[in-house]
Amino acid sequence: MRDCERSRWQNLTRLALLLLLFWMLSACQTLSEKRQSALLVETLRKYEATLRWGSMQQSQSFASEEIAKFSPTRQKDIRIIHYEVVQGPTQVSEDKALQTVLIQYVHETSQSVRELLDQQVWSYDPETEQWTLQSPLPVFK
Repeated sequence: MRDCERSRWQNLTRLALLLLLFWMLSACQTLSEKRQSALLVETLRKYEATLRWGSMQQSQSFASEEIAKFSPTRQKDIRIIHYEVVQGPTQVSEDKALQTVLIQYVHETSQSVRELLDQQVWSYDPETEQWTLQSPLPVFK
């Protein structure tokens, strides 16, 4: 009878260790996902600040190489006066996020105010641990 009880306790111990291992692995994945999400938020804030206060050349550093090659240069008389996240950021997969932004800007020479809706697609590269813009940079007309 003692062997039977010992065997039962060994099985329960193994089960408990297995459950603990699964729990620890899932916690690691959750921490990784949280870090990735925090990096997305940080990248989006920096991108907004760069668009508002920096130059278009600086904002190209957030874009993938393919997008940056074909990005227009922003006219010098354009000033962004409002940047509002309308939707998102929404992480649609492990490595892809979407965000829609309303941008209001003014042509300083004519003082005309215009706005555009910028639909951004971001992708995550786990090797570099960076989010990059996959959609075209906004065009100010």
